[in-house]
Amino acid sequence: MSRRPYIGLWLLLAVALVIIAWVAFSDDIHLGSYSPKKAPIADALFPPAVDVADSIPDLDSLELAPKKVEVDTLPQVIFIFGDSMTFNLALRLAQYARQNGHTIRSVNWDSSNTKIWADHDTLRNCIRRYHPTQIFISLGSNELYLKKPDMRRPEVRKILEVIDTIPYVWIGPPNWKEDSGINDMIASECKPGSFFRSAGMEFKRKKDGIHPTKEASALWVDSIMRWLPKSNHPFRALPPTDSIGKVNPNIVFLKALNK
Repeated sequence: MSRRPYIGLWLLLAVALVIIAWVAFSDDIHLGSYSPKKAPIADALFPPAVDVADSIPDLDSLELAPKKVEVDTLPQVIFIFGDSMTFNLALRLAQYARQNGHTIRSVNWDSSNTKIWADHDTLRNCIRRYHPTQIFISLGSNELYLKKPDMRRPEVRKILEVIDTIPYVWIGPPNWKEDSGINDMIASECKPGSFFRSAGMEFKRKKDGIHPTKEASALWVDSIMRWLPKSNHPFRALPPTDSIGKVNPNIVFLKALNK
């Protein structure tokens, strides 16, 4: 059987294949008003290059999940200091300390503010004396009236420098009126998870309309302890049982200064 009839067929197929390949690898071809549709042969054989930078996600745009901080189950030496809000806070905090095997030391300085604590060595001396492993700060109430709270930023920084690496919780003032930014300023200087914003909470207050009552202060501390697992350094803080009763907050009272 002669193969000549097939030679012509193979040549015809070869020519057709060459034309198809030429069209596929050429730019747009126009025959008058007609543009033949290109087969995706070129794209299949030689896919377009991808910029490696485009394939890497922008880490800055990703919302990173907060790291879960393990609860410190060791006994703590708790130190709370600050203005006249401190006493009632310390009373309830002392009950938590008793319930969970911690010890507590407290300093209540009437009418004090961030400037007074920053200008004196009281805090440094207390840290040297008590060796706290956890600090609570109750300052800012006497600075709600400041029209330019940023002026106290250096004092806040100095207090935090003295505290250094000791875990702390700065308890924001229990606003009885709108502040001019003292809460935001203090929060911006604290480490993440170290500022408890009290502004916006409801408090039963004493006759002065400023200080929360003893009962309200206890509920205030309860709120702080419920928030504690979200803090920078959570520690064991089970709610006190009714049998705990009254405990000694080991508190020192300092007289107000004329500042």
